[in-house]
Amino acid sequence: MEELLQELKNAYGEDAEFRDGQKEAILEILNRKRILVVQKTGWGKSLVYFLATKILRKKAQGTTLIISPLLALMNNQVSSANKLGLHVETINSENTESWEIIVEELKNDQLDALIISPERLANEQFKALLSEGILKISLFVVDEAHCISDWGHDFRPDYRRIVDIIHMLPSNIPVLATTATANNRVIEDIKNQLGNNITISRGSLMRESLELQVIKLDTQEERLAWILNHIQELPGTGLIYCLTVKDCQVVNEWLCANQISSKCYYAKAEDKETIIDLFMQNQIKVLVATVAFGMGFDKPDIGFVIHFQKPGNLVAYYQQIGRAGRGIHRALAILLRGEEDDLINQYFIDSAFPTENLMEQIVSLIRANPDPGLRQSDLEKSINMKAGKIKACIKYLMVEGAIYQDKKYYRPTARFWKPDMEKSNKITKIRQNELQHIEEFTKTKNCYMEYIANELNDSLAKACGKCANCLNHPLIDENFRTDTLLKAQEFLKHHFHIIQPRKRWPSGVSIDGSNNIPKEFLCEPGWALSKYNDAGWGRLVSKGKYTDHHFDVQLVEAAAELLKDFVKEQDIQWVTNIPSLQRPELVSAFAKKLADYLHLEYIEAIEKVKNNRCQKELNTSFLQYKNVEESFSVKNCSENNVLLVDDMVDSRWTFTVCGYKLRKCGSGKVFPFALANSANRGDE
Repeated sequence: MEELLQELKNAYGEDAEFRDGQKEAILEILNRKRILVVQKTGWGKSLVYFLATKILRKKAQGTTLIISPLLALMNNQVSSANKLGLHVETINSENTESWEIIVEELKNDQLDALIISPERLANEQFKALLSEGILKISLFVVDEAHCISDWGHDFRPDYRRIVDIIHMLPSNIPVLATTATANNRVIEDIKNQLGNNITISRGSLMRESLELQVIKLDTQEERLAWILNHIQELPGTGLIYCLTVKDCQVVNEWLCANQISSKCYYAKAEDKETIIDLFMQNQIKVLVATVAFGMGFDKPDIGFVIHFQKPGNLVAYYQQIGRAGRGIHRALAILLRGEEDDLINQYFIDSAFPTENLMEQIVSLIRANPDPGLRQSDLEKSINMKAGKIKACIKYLMVEGAIYQDKKYYRPTARFWKPDMEKSNKITKIRQNELQHIEEFTKTKNCYMEYIANELNDSLAKACGKCANCLNHPLIDENFRTDTLLKAQEFLKHHFHIIQPRKRWPSGVSIDGSNNIPKEFLCEPGWALSKYNDAGWGRLVSKGKYTDHHFDVQLVEAAAELLKDFVKEQDIQWVTNIPSLQRPELVSAFAKKLADYLHLEYIEAIEKVKNNRCQKELNTSFLQYKNVEESFSVKNCSENNVLLVDDMVDSRWTFTVCGYKLRKCGSGKVFPFALANSANRGDE
């Protein structure tokens, strides 16, 4: 179709040509068909739906609706649409001030395409746009369509709402689903949900510009040393992916401390737009990121991707290395596998997918309390599961039609719901197999890229001829300097953690008529000497607690060094500790020695009155708070400021409650100190 080629050249220059499969996919859309496009990252899937939108709008058709998973991806898609002269807007949580304007544009048929997240489909205001005919859909696009599938690696319950909408669309409305990460199992599941009349457009997933290497470096200090010694050898600007926010912060601070221009990106990072601008303009060497910097982000000249730890599956790995080498001939993908990888990935497997047993508990509780229903905080008082997982189960059950939301309360529907244990077990087994497959990938002697392509059932998989295995030698030297390793070890020993005070009681808890903790009873910001079991002091803390049953004097000296100026600045006069009935001497002996080193008085102020459950066995704030509140009392204290010592800090409820009780008893300000922070051993 000559018109298509001309529009392409108008946007991208006279030399522009369609990649294999692009024109055919656009023609399927213009012929009002349903199509699933499975093509490698950088192939140009957004061009397909935006160029189709351009032609449809010329024919006075309605608006293209695009379901997209990430805000960063939405903004990136708007930029792509601008090249074709399209007027595209997004409705998301960060542009609420523009919603009214966007609705007016829809009413006046001035909008070529609208991009929303799948969660927006549950919003009553958005559903009104559809039911009232304000949004007239001419093309329905599902980006990152593997999320529709229960077997997809990035399961999001709200993607299931998409299927309901597609089933309601008139048969003459074309539907386009796109992904770069669907194997045969996921494709079959998508077909079952979207209809067997869907056309599959599938190309090779081999990435010719990428050169892969795997390096086994067990400890964090070894990986930090390797990165510092070799980062300047890597081409251009690149990414370092970490499994947790805390690791992102550590790697970023290490690079910055060694004059490597670096920024840190994760879901709750501040100034994300500024950080992205610096990265896009090559003003920094490295962007250290979690998976929050993910799908579909289009920067053509990313020269390298380093993984600080092994991802949970090869699909995620392929997608992440796919950020690199889109518009350049050579880019490196270096996977540094470490000893903590599987522990963190197992945490994600255990916490990500809603379990059938947990959902059954939630449904039973809500059915037993139909009027007025239950709030999430009510469920957290009865179910020992992390709040995030309870929330995920609630969302899944709402999508399934088992419960519905009435203001802040969840109530049962008339629909009978029962758990599908076979399905749940199957999904868990798939996740475990995926973790095993990426472990096998790191050990293969064959071509890395071919291994990934085969995992994604690419019939065109072949040896790349460029990876470290194909060449039979490292792309980058696997060694690092001893002096850099020692420097990394010292860095980790001095990478302390601030303990921020909790300012509210758990949801549903009110003391003296308020959920807020009065300012005069709050703990002050405190310190944790290490991250539990890390390469700094963390391993010595672990060894002291579980093997030696006493803490080494090195930990006392390190803590005293950290705190000596702090106690003077804050006028801290005495030390006490959180007592334990199981290990009565462990923390108290450390606290007494620390008081001696700091020349402070030690007072045994807190008493353990009840041997309740271990805090780490409890998963909700309410249960953790209740457990501590019932376990400790204050028997005496000084009116001066105090250092409150414990071995571990996780939820912070022990410090919060004991600090509150010390203040109520008449103590001065309470400053927490822990030997190790054991929180967020896996986080986003």
